[in-house]
Amino acid sequence: MKILLTGGTGFLGRRIAAELAPRHQLRLLVRPTASRERFPAGVEFATGDVTQPTSLKAAAAGCDAVIHAAALVKIMAPPRDFDWVNVRGLQNALAAAEEVGAGRFVYVSSFMALGPTEGAPKGELNEAADVADRVWINDYERTKTLADRLARRAIDEGAPVSIVYPGVIYGPGEMTEGNIVVRHVLDLVHKRLPALLGRAERRWNYVHVGDVAAGVAAALEKARPGKRYVLGGENVEQGEFYRLVEELTGVPVPKRRLPDGVARAAGALQKGWARLRRTTPALTPDLVEVYRHDWAYSSARAEKELGYQPRTLRAGLAETVAWLKESGQWPRKAAS
Repeated sequence: MKILLTGGTGFLGRRIAAELAPRHQLRLLVRPTASRERFPAGVEFATGDVTQPTSLKAAAAGCDAVIHAAALVKIMAPPRDFDWVNVRGLQNALAAAEEVGAGRFVYVSSFMALGPTEGAPKGELNEAADVADRVWINDYERTKTLADRLARRAIDEGAPVSIVYPGVIYGPGEMTEGNIVVRHVLDLVHKRLPALLGRAERRWNYVHVGDVAAGVAAALEKARPGKRYVLGGENVEQGEFYRLVEELTGVPVPKRRLPDGVARAAGALQKGWARLRRTTPALTPDLVEVYRHDWAYSSARAEKELGYQPRTLRAGLAETVAWLKESGQWPRKAAS
């Protein structure tokens, strides 16, 4: 199968490319300034951008399938940028796939499109969740939800679209803003955090990046058009997550938790300071709000229909910690 992959230079995108390249013809849509290094042999590159319909259609020419994984994942960016990339980018990709006659289209959405899960039956949601309007935490959640609605409408109109919803992704790979869990672990082992956010009983769905990549490939190769799947891992309480990090790293994790009001005020100050300095803040009010919610999901459908088998959080974090040490990102004092 000849496949066009968007977002292939990102944290998840690179793992999807590595998963697919051994058994498919793979073409990546890359911006002119993006790195083309460290990809499997045989991968093709097409210069373009999901916000540029002409370049996207040219890249999709001759492809049997499109995997749309491109997204703007930023702590700080203008709202219009999120709309332009996350919503219009999907519109452009769908139009390009239709024009070239691609028979399959896999859209990589996000758990945030399905929404927080406190109050849900058994405290979990799945791919059937209604993506209704709610109080948006940030522009990423808002635009990924709007894009998800767009993809669902395309399915209703007969487009050969499948949708996957990764959980909270972690694991070895590019240290982008999307690799938030690993960046957080590094902050912990470098002792940059005096206190934690949120409540210990909040449940999050943690999934290894390699498992998501395998799930995306399975959706491409096995799913019937119109199907939607959560690609998650374990639902783990935050308290257990931090106990596991402490055990695997050998570095004590802070026991204090920052009150929400204090955290929001600190986040607002950091965000304002970062805007003045044109840097990325470590804390923002919307990040504090994310930690105030449960994000727990069920991957039962993917497990049953796609053979999806995510690893445990313990196994995935152990692999990630080993990679951080081998890659030289581990503090010397902690390593000793």
